[in-house]
Amino acid sequence: MRTPTILDIIQAVTEIAPSYPEVAVWWYARADAVGARPALVLEARDGVAPDLASIGSELAGRVGPAVAVRMHRDASEKQALYRLLTTADSRVAARPPEGW
Repeated sequence: MRTPTILDIIQAVTEIAPSYPEVAVWWYARADAVGARPALVLEARDGVAPDLASIGSELAGRVGPAVAVRMHRDASEKQALYRLLTTADSRVAARPPEGW
């Protein structure tokens, strides 16, 4: 199976995200070392733990096993992350300044 492109990952996330309302933000982290896999990084809503195994299984069904799934590491997150999707009611979503 070919390595999924970022567009493949975005499409897969867009398709599976509605099934997981406990995920507030979906991020992408490129592989940071030779032999490492890129990762789908999840930011949970209000302490509700997403089912990483189910999300990983659904993602693998769409793009193959080339992408890992893990939780966001908060302040200790050292890797550059690329925001793929933020749910509409997320408190962590960027908001425009007042008066806009």
